[in-house]
Amino acid sequence: MQQFQIGDPSAVAPARRGVSTLAAELGFDTEDAGRAALVATEIGTNLVKHGGGGELIAQQISRDGHFGLELLGLDKGPGIVDVAKCLRDGYSTSGSPGTGLGAMERLSQRFEIYSRPGHGTAVLAQLWPDSREPPPGRTQVGALVVPKPGEIACGDRYCYHERVEGALVAGIDGLGHGLGAEQAAVEACRIFDVEKHRPTLRLMQTLHEALRPTRGAAVTLLEVDWDAGRITSVGVGNVAAALINGNETKRIATDNGIVGHVISRPRELTHACQPDTVLVLHSDGLTTSWQAARYPGLMQHHAALIAGVLYRDCKRGRDDSLVVVIRRTPS
Repeated sequence: MQQFQIGDPSAVAPARRGVSTLAAELGFDTEDAGRAALVATEIGTNLVKHGGGGELIAQQISRDGHFGLELLGLDKGPGIVDVAKCLRDGYSTSGSPGTGLGAMERLSQRFEIYSRPGHGTAVLAQLWPDSREPPPGRTQVGALVVPKPGEIACGDRYCYHERVEGALVAGIDGLGHGLGAEQAAVEACRIFDVEKHRPTLRLMQTLHEALRPTRGAAVTLLEVDWDAGRITSVGVGNVAAALINGNETKRIATDNGIVGHVISRPRELTHACQPDTVLVLHSDGLTTSWQAARYPGLMQHHAALIAGVLYRDCKRGRDDSLVVVIRRTPS
C-alpha cells in the first residue's frame, strides 16, 4: 500500500509516478500502467481543486489469483451536491474542461463516489490488467491497513478465507506498534492460513498457543454463513466489530485479554444477519463512535469505499489502523 498526501498541485506528479510504478509491479503493461497513472492524476487534481487537499491511497487487490490496483481519493472538503451531474463530461465548477470524473469512470473497471455536502468526498477506482475484471465471488471485501504515522512496520493485519457458504475473516492488532507488533500479527496470519478450516473457537485457542512466544495480539474472528443468515464471532481484545442493517449499528462484544498471554475462556457468539448486512471490523486505530446513520446511502456502496470513508473520518492518527468491511456481493 502507498499513501500520498495531496496538499497542493506539486504533490500530484509524485503520486502519479508512484501509482504507475505500482501498476507495473502488479503486471500491468505500459498502456494499462499509463491508464492507472491518468486516473491517479485526475484523483489528485480533484483533491486539490475541489477538496482543499486530501489523501490518495493506492494498493494491490486480488481475486481468484488475479491482481489489480485500487485507488482511493479521500478529502474532507465541501462535498458534491449532485454527483450524477458531475459525472457528465463538460460539467465543471472550476473552469476546467470538466472531463475528470467522467474520464476516471471510463478508465476504471469499477468507479464509485460517495459525497455529502459539507462532509467531503470519497472516490474509489479499481483497475485490472487488460481491462479484464475477474468475476466476483459471493463476498465483497474492502480493507485498509495503515501503519502509525512515521512507522514502516505495522502491527495491524487481517486474514480472509472465502468459503462456499460465506467467509471467515480475522482482524488482528499486535500489542503496541512497530516491529514487535508486526511480528505477532504476521505469526497470527500464518496460523490462520494453516488452521482456517477449523471452527472459530478452536482457531482462537490455536492462535493463543501459537502467539505465546510473541508480545501477543487482540484478535476478532468472524465466520459468515450467508445461506443460514448467521454470523459467528469470537473476540479477545479491542478489535471492534459491528453489524449494520440499514441505519442500525449493532456492536459485537469481545472478551478481555491478550491472545498469546492472558485470556479467559473465549465465548462463541451467534448473530443473525440479512442478505444486505454489512460487517465492519477495525482496530483501536479508529474510534468506535461512528454510527451508520450518520452516512446516508454509504452502506449501499462497495465495501472498499465504505472502508475508505470510515478510515478518513475515524482514524486516530497515533496508532496503526485497520478497517475491514465485508458484505454479500450484490446481485
